[in-house]
Amino acid sequence: MGRFTDLYLRRVFRTIEKNKLVENGDRIFVCLSGGKDSASCLYVLKRFIEEKGVDCEIKGFYINLDDSPEVIEPIKRQAEMNGVELVTVEPPNILDYRGSRPICSVCGIAKRYLMNRVPREKGANKVATGHNMDDFIVFFLKNLVGKNYSWISNFRARVDSTHPKLLTRIRPLFNVGNMEDLRFCKEMGIPFTEKHICRFKSKECGYNRKRENWYRTLYDIEKWNRNFRQQMISAINDISPLFRKDEKLRECSLCGEPTSGEVCAYCRIFGNFDMLD
Repeated sequence: MGRFTDLYLRRVFRTIEKNKLVENGDRIFVCLSGGKDSASCLYVLKRFIEEKGVDCEIKGFYINLDDSPEVIEPIKRQAEMNGVELVTVEPPNILDYRGSRPICSVCGIAKRYLMNRVPREKGANKVATGHNMDDFIVFFLKNLVGKNYSWISNFRARVDSTHPKLLTRIRPLFNVGNMEDLRFCKEMGIPFTEKHICRFKSKECGYNRKRENWYRTLYDIEKWNRNFRQQMISAINDISPLFRKDEKLRECSLCGEPTSGEVCAYCRIFGNFDMLD
């Protein structure tokens, strides 16, 4: 290993240990998208478990949105490289949605629903995602400006379950960013798709373009304010508990999944339809 990959691993390992992201007895599903971030997440978690001798189980999890081989093949290779089982699920055709909600929002709701329900029903107690430092800084700024303060309480490396049907969420890459993940994958020979392929790009929602503008802004600031991203993520981690809301969750009257209302967001969009049938 080179100096960079060694520093990268040490930083992520430190995040895992400090926040107790991986513990004996865990059954963790790692959400894979084909990209560099989730690829790094799976690799580092598997390596941490092996090097630290943690007695736990890890699996890859992929939500197939009728994706192209450019996405599917790297995911299969990632699972093979790390010697883990790949669990795949296919949701309803989101393109069939005809409501007024933006397609990105509909897609996000379906993914979050599946990322909790499927792993839990298959015995998992934690779900890991490849969200990184840059993601959370952008999330923080956008939600701060939009005054969606309650969301900021979840911007941490570990978000513990608050309901028997809600899995604990872990983010091992909380202290590394996009460029670090890209370089790590390339230097370690981890397969991934470099092209961002959105199944719904024909809808022209502009989400990816806006997102890239946010990321570019972060790196522009760091040109004249060294360690800006590290300082920001440290501050976000410190203040996120101040935005915490004690929200009592109930079970959706249609599907039984955790929700704050009578009917969960997924069922409000797609109706009483079991996506796992």
